[in-house]
Amino acid sequence: MSVQDIPPEFEELLNRLLDSPEGEFSPTEFEAFQNILKSSPDAMHQYFEYIDINTGIKSDWNERLQSLEQIVTRETPASVRSPSVAQIHAPGPRRSQYINYALVAAASMMVFLLMEWLVSGHFFWDQPQIAQTETPVVNLPYIATLTRATDCVWGGDAPPKFSGQRLLSQDLFLEEGYAEFRFDTGVRLVIEGPTKIKMDSACCATVSSGKVVLHGYEAAPEFALITPQLTFHDIGTEYGAKIDADGEVDLHVFEGAVRVDPNQDNQMFVASIIIKEGQAKQLKEDRIDDIQIKPEDFKREVPTNPKNIQAIREETRAYDSFHPAIISDPESFSDWRNAGMGWKNPWRNKLNGGEPAHGDSQPLNSLTGSKLADDQLGLVELRNGNTAWRTLEKTVRMNKDAIYYLSFYMQKQNSGKASEKQYGNLSLMTSTPAQSQNKILIGMSSHNFSTLQAGMQVIENAPPLQTNKNYFFVAKIVASENASDQIFMRAFAPEETIPGHEPPVWTCATDPFKDSSVYDQVRLHAARNAEFLFDELRIGTTWDSVINTQSPELAP
Repeated sequence: MSVQDIPPEFEELLNRLLDSPEGEFSPTEFEAFQNILKSSPDAMHQYFEYIDINTGIKSDWNERLQSLEQIVTRETPASVRSPSVAQIHAPGPRRSQYINYALVAAASMMVFLLMEWLVSGHFFWDQPQIAQTETPVVNLPYIATLTRATDCVWGGDAPPKFSGQRLLSQDLFLEEGYAEFRFDTGVRLVIEGPTKIKMDSACCATVSSGKVVLHGYEAAPEFALITPQLTFHDIGTEYGAKIDADGEVDLHVFEGAVRVDPNQDNQMFVASIIIKEGQAKQLKEDRIDDIQIKPEDFKREVPTNPKNIQAIREETRAYDSFHPAIISDPESFSDWRNAGMGWKNPWRNKLNGGEPAHGDSQPLNSLTGSKLADDQLGLVELRNGNTAWRTLEKTVRMNKDAIYYLSFYMQKQNSGKASEKQYGNLSLMTSTPAQSQNKILIGMSSHNFSTLQAGMQVIENAPPLQTNKNYFFVAKIVASENASDQIFMRAFAPEETIPGHEPPVWTCATDPFKDSSVYDQVRLHAARNAEFLFDELRIGTTWDSVINTQSPELAP
């Protein structure tokens, strides 16, 4: 309510209250005046200002409310309270007895406001806009990734939703199936349902019951696997453990060694014991027995179900081979801008419309280094500041729980020009004006370093990549509605084998950050003094969908 919205009779009533002779201000008028104070915060504020001017009450609202709360709630007889308030607030001998009543009413109202402010943190005219608030970001660090899952049935309140999901510290219950977790230290855990496990940190997990296989990682700190009675520490280890609900454990050491410590004082474990490679032990609270080692009793790797091309196509959101439908003569003029699937329009030279994108076509060449179908051949060359934009049919949403993967081939050609302005990259961007500066950028710097940019973070990693050499870039985009987001990128050289599942080591990785953008644009860019080749661009929801060399367009 603005000052103009204060009822016009308020000013007249206020003046009558302050200036009228004794008894002229009637009970009806006083009731009307009090109702205006209750319904109009601005009227109440104006009245308080008058009181401040005439009585010297502190201008700080919180202090004023606390003072009045002490006055009105002081445990004194009712007959004494009004004079006390009158004595503090009385402006002068001309004021009517109704001023005392009005001051008490105002004080009561202020006490009410004080109590509301203390309880809720705001006043009734300043209610928070619940519909406009965002759920706070969970600032807990990620500690592991669900890298693979096969035939999984999860229990519990917050089960993982998909392979590739980043995980915070949490309790998980795998009722059926097989799952692999890769901790951020590099250690892998393969579990088989039914298993109850808690991710404690990047170096620790607790298994209440179930079957696990731990694959150690040489560069990782010592990893602790806690069971109801014992804790296992890996020493360059691969081991399997079957944990019963009562705490009994069958431990099979396949490689390295395991140090076993008790969780509390135990006569059988007065000191740590070491179980070596090739040994198997049954560990109980009061005894240790030798048992036959049986690697076949454990799933040491998660079994995978081979995907057909139709399944891969369903996981592919966008694809571009840069192969023109008609090859021109000369070939460099062939129209490469309309190839692929999952796009709303051809490649263009501006964010919102404009001319067709500038760039030369090489319709019979490829950067993949492998045999492709005829309609997968083709690549595009951008140079001297060329930029190409294309709009996705299915956006990359950072404001929901999702995993996206992106891949493309890129080669930086030796231009022989100045060392500056020789970068090239692929970016995910948004056409929303308010978020136009947000981007996820992947590519090579002017000095040939692998580059990843997201939010305010720019990561460039050595060693530098080489010019005139093909690199396969793969990025993983972790989007979250209520937790942090994170981006990973790996640049594979031609001599490297592309793994069947996401790698344990990435070339670049951002720290967790928050991004609520909806990316609907893909941009290819070569700087002013640069020449870059781009080929085989894919965006999907699984690792398989962006590393498979088959064309998703060929799927039935």
